[in-house]
Amino acid sequence: MTTTSPALGPLVAVYGLVGHDERLLVVRDSDAITYRLPGGFVRAGEAVEDALRRILREQVDAHAAHLDFCAAVELRNQHPGTQPTVFELALLFDVTLIDPSAVRVDHGEARWATDTELDHLDLRPTALADRLRNGGPTREQPWWPARS
Repeated sequence: MTTTSPALGPLVAVYGLVGHDERLLVVRDSDAITYRLPGGFVRAGEAVEDALRRILREQVDAHAAHLDFCAAVELRNQHPGTQPTVFELALLFDVTLIDPSAVRVDHGEARWATDTELDHLDLRPTALADRLRNGGPTREQPWWPARS
């Protein structure tokens, strides 16, 4: 007999596409081997844009001058074993920082990556990285559903 665990979510997350001098900001925690866009989960009762501003302050000590919605991405994270599938609705914003040179992290790494460097970085979530490497968000395609 096969048992299935219920899916959780969707959880709501926000990620920043933070660009400066033709480079994209990516971060890595001190105990991680993979990079990711600055971002994280929206807290209960928190507005989406407020969440991204908070996360940018917490992760890279940066303040956003402007946020511009780009895309909504449906992510499916399936963990082996007993954990259920987790669905995440990730909202992507183009972010302009007040002072990009002030970006810093206390634990981990922040780097400005070129398009060529992004092609070789282990960027997570993988579904999001694949979409960014293949054209990224466009006004014509702001919704990226999870692929089966």
